[in-house]
Amino acid sequence: MSNPRPRGLPKYLHVADYLRAQIDDGTYLPGERLPTEPELMDTFPYDRATIRRGLAVLRNEGLITSEQGRGVFVRDATKTRYDLMSMLITDPSHPAKPDAAYHQPPRGPDDGISVEHSYEVIAAGEKLGEAFDLDPRSEPLSTTFTFFISGDTAEYRTTAYIPYPLVVDTPLATPTEDWPQPPIKDLLATVGVKVTTVAMDIESRMPTPQETFDLQIPDGTPVLSDRRRFLADDRVVCVTDSVGVADRIVYGLDLKLQ
Repeated sequence: MSNPRPRGLPKYLHVADYLRAQIDDGTYLPGERLPTEPELMDTFPYDRATIRRGLAVLRNEGLITSEQGRGVFVRDATKTRYDLMSMLITDPSHPAKPDAAYHQPPRGPDDGISVEHSYEVIAAGEKLGEAFDLDPRSEPLSTTFTFFISGDTAEYRTTAYIPYPLVVDTPLATPTEDWPQPPIKDLLATVGVKVTTVAMDIESRMPTPQETFDLQIPDGTPVLSDRRRFLADDRVVCVTDSVGVADRIVYGLDLKLQ
């Protein structure tokens, strides 16, 4: 083996480091199958339990995925870049066209993305009540879009909450499933609400169990979540919560300097 184990490095981490380096340098590309456990045992003078423990490290890092009866494959983690400025100005609330540097084709309803949509009136609860500065017993309208790549792999989910009294008896009370949707601020303008400020907070964190299930997130993979608060003067008129798989997302900011 051309990569001897450094002194003091546990055997299973040696396996993980060696395979990780081969994934990083392109020896194994996204979607390609890694050597089988017996093949790895021929490469490393270690037993099967050690090989499996090394693979588990990479699986927990989100680098590989196992398919029953087929083997272990390099996970495709091609990134999409979302421009923060355009997100805040136009508020598409869905995967924007990526930056060319990430070598992805343009993506939208007609090129590889499918969308699931649901809406319901819910109880605000403490967290949303605090975000809106409303009674937790108030009932906002909740509208959720989940985006899937190639029809089955979820990448991104966004939910918009609007106080129901603002939209009752308007078309916004029964959102259309059509996509792309008009920007949130434009939708609110149709019911006489002018958005004057958008505040956005982004954080990296581990997914909740529900997010792990909904977005099919591999073990050890964090998410990027953002909350946007839309204000009409000093009144919060909409809150959006979005979450995406962190190793598929880059948030960027392009500013023209005078």
